[in-house]
Amino acid sequence: MPLPSVTGPTTANASATTDPKEKSALDKDAFLKLLVAQLSHQDPLKPTEGTEFVAQLSQFAMVEQSIAQSAKLDILSVQMTGLASNEATALVGKDVTVRGTGIAFDGVSATGASVNLDAPAQKVTVRIQDPAGKTVRTIEIGPRGAGAMPIVWDGKDDAGQPVAKGTYGIKVEARTADGKPVSTTQDVSGKVIKVSFEKGYPELVLDSGVTAPISELVSVGGAVR
Repeated sequence: MPLPSVTGPTTANASATTDPKEKSALDKDAFLKLLVAQLSHQDPLKPTEGTEFVAQLSQFAMVEQSIAQSAKLDILSVQMTGLASNEATALVGKDVTVRGTGIAFDGVSATGASVNLDAPAQKVTVRIQDPAGKTVRTIEIGPRGAGAMPIVWDGKDDAGQPVAKGTYGIKVEARTADGKPVSTTQDVSGKVIKVSFEKGYPELVLDSGVTAPISELVSVGGAVR
């Protein structure tokens, strides 16, 4: 015996409200109506197993729980973003160190930078590059032990002439006595003058001209994070 068609909620009823709570209640009500209609019009000769209805109810409950959890996670994400933003703005005016590959030159002196060597190196080469990626100064450094190594640059090119003001890149190559490369990480220090949210997350803008996401923050003052 063919089952009669069951009509669910009309479009007008479904769009009558935008309240999430009312929408959730409507969905549950519609599901129960469909379940009752299914029971009322099932074939007496081939009744639906009770376990199937239990499974349907269980699936519906799981969907409801998933929707509720997603809503709570969205709220938590907004709150965490707000906390991160507050923490970032509190850094304005403070001296910080961030992971970065830039060093600024104001026409008089260059800002400080440092490199952390993961292992002792027999030879370390530091290349100062302009925004176009051209090397303007090559600094050869002798053997260095593992750990922090400051980079000092006088703002001059290889010919001994002062370069233009701006932010320059730092490229470091370190090798052991047998020529094997040594891994490095680079740090840049400066005072935070602004916090930017243009990319959707906090970025620290230093007076040295370097911009880095707050996730690259290494230390504030002398406290390592």
